[in-house]
Amino acid sequence: MSDKVIRFGGSHIGNPKALANLQSWLKNDDSRTYVVVSAIPELLQLIQSKLDLVFIQELDETKLIAELSGFYGQVTTAEVTAAFNQLAKQLSGLLKGISLIGDYSPALRDQVLSFSEKLSVEILAAVWSGAHILLPEEIGLLASSDFGNATFLSLNIITVNQLENGVYLVPGTYGITDSNKVVRTGKTAADYTAAFFTRELGVKALKLWGLDNDFQRANPGIINSPEVIGRLTYAEASELAYFEHYSFHPRTVEPLEHEHIPIQVIDAASADGKVTTVINTETWVEEQIVKSVACTDDISLLKLDGPGVGLKPGILAKVTSQLNNAGVNIKSVITSQTSINFILSEENGTKAMNLINDLGFSAVTDIAVITDVALIGIVGHGMQQAYGVSAKIFAAVANNKINVMLSGSGASDLVSYLVVHKADKEKSVREIYKAFFGA
Repeated sequence: MSDKVIRFGGSHIGNPKALANLQSWLKNDDSRTYVVVSAIPELLQLIQSKLDLVFIQELDETKLIAELSGFYGQVTTAEVTAAFNQLAKQLSGLLKGISLIGDYSPALRDQVLSFSEKLSVEILAAVWSGAHILLPEEIGLLASSDFGNATFLSLNIITVNQLENGVYLVPGTYGITDSNKVVRTGKTAADYTAAFFTRELGVKALKLWGLDNDFQRANPGIINSPEVIGRLTYAEASELAYFEHYSFHPRTVEPLEHEHIPIQVIDAASADGKVTTVINTETWVEEQIVKSVACTDDISLLKLDGPGVGLKPGILAKVTSQLNNAGVNIKSVITSQTSINFILSEENGTKAMNLINDLGFSAVTDIAVITDVALIGIVGHGMQQAYGVSAKIFAAVANNKINVMLSGSGASDLVSYLVVHKADKEKSVREIYKAFFGA
């Protein structure tokens, strides 16, 4: 049998049924199975908080080790292993050293946060008899030196192919630079790690064993029990991944798209590997065109206005370069002849304005940040070919007296954006959803 690559979410580590179902599904498998594991969310949050507070309050090493051991005990109900205890002490020592130095580099930050995956894998190994831990540094999982947002480069295939058949637990989200430093590929990027493994090993499909938030027609916190989407393209899935009610890393498709390797989302509550969503290159246009109405209020709007904005060359390039150099991610850009609008995360709005205020644009008369806003994304291939989709979207919000502050459509065949006031976010989703999917 061929090798398998499965991404197992850290939130499932404490879920005996999800783990039992995966073990049952793999019971008679005599191949090598690589289970790429993300961090237990609460464990990652704990380590992140300790790093954030390391210069504000003195680290209580005994308390930290006890807190880490608490995660182990909750899942395993067993004594902490020597390996877990050693990792906990290494993490504590790193944090203590940072507090004494008074500063830390992006590389050191990545090293500290990587313990969330390492510790999570130790916990999973304790309840998965016969599984082996396989660290990225042991198999030459090489990544670029872009700390916090690295790109995987290569894997030592010779070393991997020498492994015996069995289950291997791989801490996701980090790799090793060519100078042997730990580097993370994102906050929760185990999906991306698993995708890279899938391509490098020539595996036929990447399997995501359960998502914290499924690919549904809308946010289930707004729409009651929306349908799970059965088929998505890579582009549709990546677009939806930028909205927080979907737990899918946007870069997951990168290693797979050119090789046409599908992604299968597996129902973790199923013991027979039931596939709920397939993501691949095949464009599937549904009758109503729209596949999902997504939303987020974690945005801010940076506006550059002026009568000469559309005539003066270089404004957009200057701003994007400045923000890129400062590590500020731009979610989207919507422009007109008199205005350039950058959609950023909420926390980056004021920071971005301060960064560009001193650039000196003669054609810009006003620079402002608006934070009381939400972004609605209407996603589905076929929008440019189908008549009436945009009309239906705007009719839904207009008929319900929802003011659209900004809109963008036509640049892509698969998404239209609306920016509305935060207070109108849920109403907008409900009315647009109703227009395409009924009550």
